[in-house]
Amino acid sequence: MKQLSTRVTALALLGALALTTTACGKKNGGDSAAGEGAKSFSYTSTWGKDEPQAKIFQAALADFTAQTGIQVDVKWMGRNGTDSLATEMAAGRGPDLFDTATDNMGKFRAQNLLAPVDDVLNAKIPGEGTTVGEVLSTAAKQASSDEKGLGLIPHTVISTGVWFDAARHPELETAPPRTWAAFVAYLDKAKKAGRVPLGQDGTVPFYNAYWFYSALVRAQGAGSLHALGTDPAAWDRPEVLAAARQVEKLASGGYFQKAFTATKYPAAQDRFATGGYDLNINGTWLTSEIKPKLPADAKISSFQYPAGGKDSVEAGTLGWGVNAKGRHPEAAKRFLAFFQQKKYTSRIGTEALNIPSRSDVPAPANLTGLQKAITGATAVHKPYDGAPGLNAWWTDVFLPLDDKLIGGKLSAEEFVAQGKEKSATFIASNG
Repeated sequence: MKQLSTRVTALALLGALALTTTACGKKNGGDSAAGEGAKSFSYTSTWGKDEPQAKIFQAALADFTAQTGIQVDVKWMGRNGTDSLATEMAAGRGPDLFDTATDNMGKFRAQNLLAPVDDVLNAKIPGEGTTVGEVLSTAAKQASSDEKGLGLIPHTVISTGVWFDAARHPELETAPPRTWAAFVAYLDKAKKAGRVPLGQDGTVPFYNAYWFYSALVRAQGAGSLHALGTDPAAWDRPEVLAAARQVEKLASGGYFQKAFTATKYPAAQDRFATGGYDLNINGTWLTSEIKPKLPADAKISSFQYPAGGKDSVEAGTLGWGVNAKGRHPEAAKRFLAFFQQKKYTSRIGTEALNIPSRSDVPAPANLTGLQKAITGATAVHKPYDGAPGLNAWWTDVFLPLDDKLIGGKLSAEEFVAQGKEKSATFIASNG
């Protein structure tokens, strides 16, 4: 969850952010001033001005203005100052450019607030002789797109992994568990040795959901979790019960720390950082969040949750959307191409400590394995398989049931039965 920095964009972007950002004060007048001749554009950011990402963007924006003469009216609002984005944009008072991510494209699409940005892929990157589309990784482009095309221009790729300290557990780096049986064998071995195998911030529902989600999508592939919120019959698929049984095993096996369902973020990940737990399932932002807690000799790395038939790798993106009702969309798009220069995108890795969206720019050392997994994946899926886009089903139906499953209050069979029943009722009531 970051100092809510990448988490923002990662998950607030799961829904909350999806309808955010403040007004720029002036009523937008359509596209009348768009085009190469526009001398300004507005940008409202969900980053705080002192966060690494904001500092990187500020430097790029200053250079952009110096080289193009285009002024940028930027507001660094942070996570708590952007609750009215969609409302302001829909009313024609929103910014030309705004922060967004894979998980909230659908919500902006539904309100016709995302301007097409496919044309940015053909734009030349200043001083490099190549185009935006040529440098963005395939996974980044896929994660930034939907059935209507490219929805955002990414600067960061996010994913999920099972994290460990290779300095303390080098065997996980050389031979990570690739099957469920091997994974459980490792957990049992760690427990027998007197260690706590898994650290879990159990009061964070979407963290708890990582386990079932990973088990299901790694077995059935993209769309399998999302289907549970759109088709009650999807709950009958054998992979659903199998995934639930894996979570049930984790809950009953005593692999988590004591009273983990009451553990508040970031206690578990901080304890993991100091060696209290062997493993922590989390997003790519984890490494930067726990950095202040890490011992000097720590070597944080990750492996993929064991595949159960579909070796699909999660790939999401953080980036920028262009307001369909903005006044200067073309000027904003010029900046999107400008930012893709290596001297800026490399800082996503070196300063923001995340995976850059460019395929030719390396991630930090502890993310290179995950970057390679994403780049070389034969199949990818979006964070949480896009299920948070189902809004109320995700928050009111799935997450509460998942909390009960991982908390040992439901058996796998009860979880599936109740999931099907409650989903059917929800779908019938909500069309």
